[in-house]
Amino acid sequence: MFYNIGSMQGAMERLENAQDSQTFQSAISVLLDHMKKIGMDSQYLIGLEKRAYYLPNEYSDRDTRAKILEAKKRVIAYIHEIMNVDENSTLLLKVLENFYLFLENLLERMPHKKGGIQKEKLENLQIKNEYDVQHLLYAYLKPLYPMARAEVNEDTGYGTVRTDILLDSENTIEIKCTRKGMILKKLIEEIEADMVHYSAKNIYFFIYDKEKLLENPYNFKKTYEEKMKDKQIHIIIHQPKIL
Repeated sequence: MFYNIGSMQGAMERLENAQDSQTFQSAISVLLDHMKKIGMDSQYLIGLEKRAYYLPNEYSDRDTRAKILEAKKRVIAYIHEIMNVDENSTLLLKVLENFYLFLENLLERMPHKKGGIQKEKLENLQIKNEYDVQHLLYAYLKPLYPMARAEVNEDTGYGTVRTDILLDSENTIEIKCTRKGMILKKLIEEIEADMVHYSAKNIYFFIYDKEKLLENPYNFKKTYEEKMKDKQIHIIIHQPKIL
């Protein structure tokens, strides 16, 4: 049978058709190789290997096949789970990266002349610090993530930390807003501390670089998204033109 092992679907089809120990292990190897190829985090690879493990019964082929079937079910369920996580993460990133479109349309688009909202009043709205960013970002996200909460305290076991916006137990958003007099070292220290302290597996750092502190946003993003191995770090940077 031909499988397009260049795709996740092909790797999954190979797994689903595995009937014995040899074809099952081969399918798992192909799946792991493909996951590495598309850049999945190491935690997912380890998770797959754990679910694929089974102890063969040297005295019963029937029992061994039953264990392979159970392992196959675990792996398939796990792949569906992490693919859904990846899709949700992609959507959230897109929403966060489009935040400035929201600001542009709210503040720069001319209101209807017959409406009660006046351009002069909108121009008075200024983002001065993290609290202002949090207020606007929370309002922007709430319709899409109704369970989101702002400023949630978390007991880490050695102290209490406060999450800026908590989407759920696995996803948290930390907001940073650069200010006059702030140095890059201070921003880095805050981010590195948050990476360690928060328990969520997915941490989204929303950096509103008001003072254009980051000279190379791309390199900054790449460096800190690869900083942790047991958590998924996402860096979203906005360098506003007006606010």
